[in-house]
Amino acid sequence: MDGTDSFADIEDYAVRYGLPADEARAAVLLGDASGMLLAAYEEFFGASYRKGEHPAFDRSAPAVCCAMVQRALNVPAGMAGATQYSQGGGGYTASVSFGGALGDLYLGKSDFKRLGLDGARMRAIAPVVRDA
Repeated sequence: MDGTDSFADIEDYAVRYGLPADEARAAVLLGDASGMLLAAYEEFFGASYRKGEHPAFDRSAPAVCCAMVQRALNVPAGMAGATQYSQGGGGYTASVSFGGALGDLYLGKSDFKRLGLDGARMRAIAPVVRDA
C-alpha cells in the first residue's frame, strides 16, 4: 500500500452501509481513515505497514476503515459539535447524547482490538557498535 491507496473504497463502504449522500466526501474520509490506520499500525509495531505481516490487521482494516467513516458521516444534521441534546415541554423532557457528534474520525478501543493493535508489545533495540 502506498500513500495513494486506501484500505477501503466507496464500493466497500456501500456494501456495508449503503451509498453515502456525498460520495466525494466519503472517498476523502476513507483515505483519511486509512492514513490513521497506518499511523496506528506503525506506532504499535514500530515498522512500516507491509501487507501479510499481520493477518488480523489485514482482515479487519477495510471494515474498520468503513466504520470510522460511517461514524463521521452519521452525525445528525445540524448537530455537529454537540455531544448532548435536551428538549422539554409540558412537564416532559427528553435527552440524547451522540457518541460521535463531532464528526471526527477516530479509532475506538474495539477497533484497536479488532485490528490486533491492543495489549502490550515488547520491542528490542539493537546495539550500535562503533569502531574506535
